[in-house]
This record gives sequence, C-alpha cells and structure tokens, in this order.
Amino acid sequence: MDLSWLPDDKREALLVEYTKGMLDISKKSQELHVDVGTLKTTLDQLASTTKEVSEGGNSVTVTHTQTTSIGRTEVIMGNTSEAQGGKLTSSQTGRRDMTPIYIICGMIAAVIIAAIIFSK
Repeated sequence: MDLSWLPDDKREALLVEYTKGMLDISKKSQELHVDVGTLKTTLDQLASTTKEVSEGGNSVTVTHTQTTSIGRTEVIMGNTSEAQGGKLTSSQTGRRDMTPIYIICGMIAAVIIAAIIFSK
C-alpha cells in the first residue's frame, strides 16, 4: 500500500501501530500454542494413567476440567459405567451447590415474616 501521500509523522505512527498489532498477534499465538501443548500433555498423561490402572484389573474413572484461552475442556475417561456415561457431576465441572444458601435465605425470610405477623 502506497502511503507516500501521508506526512512522515503520520506514516511513522501507522507503522508503530501496525508493529504493535503484529506483536500482539504473535503473543496471542504463542499463548495459544502453550495452552494447546499443556492440554495435550495433560490429556496424554491422564490417558496413560487410566490405561495402566485399567490394564491392572482395577476400575478407574478420571475426570479433568480446565479453562484456558482456547476454551473450557471437560474430560471423563475410564472403564466404569460412570465414565462410559460421559457425564460429569456438578462438582466435577466446578459448579457451586447453591442449596445451602437457598435454605438459609428461606429461613431468614420465614423469621422476618413471623416477626411481622406476631408483632401486630
């Protein structure tokens, strides 16, 4: 692209911005490459361990969840019916059980309502 019509200071500013953008893209590419490599290594190790335990005649279910720049990965492997079902439990996926909080809020609401009713 011919930018000769731009003043020198504007061309230099564009070049600086372009270079920064290229460096950002390169940095993001490196981060993704590292995340993919780490995930591959982790999955290879989990698969190897699962295979060894299974070949030893033992039942095994291995779960792993990981969130990185490439997204969220949830893995379940093994030789049990749970592993064959392929469904992770809420705790395995990292979801928080809100039931105790709901119960406490309900109890507080009941106390407040009772206080209002009996204060009349």
